[in-house]
Amino acid sequence: MPSFNTVKYGRQIGSAGASPSSTYPGAKAITGKVRYAHIEYALLGTEVANDTINIVRLKAGAQVIPSLCRIVCEDPGTALSLDVGFASNVDALCDGAALTTAHDVSFTGAASVTAVAAQYVPVDIAVGDEVIFATLTLATALTAGAKLLFLIAYVDE
Repeated sequence: MPSFNTVKYGRQIGSAGASPSSTYPGAKAITGKVRYAHIEYALLGTEVANDTINIVRLKAGAQVIPSLCRIVCEDPGTALSLDVGFASNVDALCDGAALTTAHDVSFTGAASVTAVAAQYVPVDIAVGDEVIFATLTLATALTAGAKLLFLIAYVDE
């Protein structure tokens, strides 16, 4: 039975006698311990568009992995959409997540319009960008007490 290799695997083992590449793009990004910040926020019901929710503070040098991040929510009300990012790029991690019913949304899933190419690239947290926050882009008749659970995957070693 034939065996096939991904490009990454081929470069790790070296193909056709070549030595493995230590400079393969993304090699650093797949090392380290992946951690999850598990943060709950209860809606007040008074939030409006352009309000922000401070989610978590990560240390400078951490790398967030958007493809592993999610928002789990109870029914938030009539309409709630948000971006997730940091000071220098407010939608760097999630752009346009629509939370319209009780469900969970991947930062990079169908409910998000984050560019496909950027979905699987870890995002470096620079000095000044340590606070990860959500910006409400649409907030209509929100339900007080409805919970949002932010799952933020990152590597900080």
